Amino acid sequence: MNRNEEEFKVRTYKKSELALMYFPNSTKEAASRSFRRWLTRSTVMMKELCDVGYDKNRQYLLKTEVEIIVKHLGEPF
Repeated sequence: MNRNEEEFKVRTYKKSELALMYFPNSTKEAASRSFRRWLTRSTVMMKELCDVGYDKNRQYLLKTEVEIIVKHLGEPF
């Protein structure tokens, strides 16, 4: 089974890991930058993330944060 056939699971992810799922053809650094840009440009999504305790300096995204991101951006892959 290749990555495109895998089912996305909502769970705790390292930010760079989730970023690479949304930007699979990028380096880890470029994917992380682009992902951060997506997050900060959506004020509605950022408000929801902040309401559940999002910390931009934490390396991991909690399951509830991933649920919010997927709600706004759709599933990666």
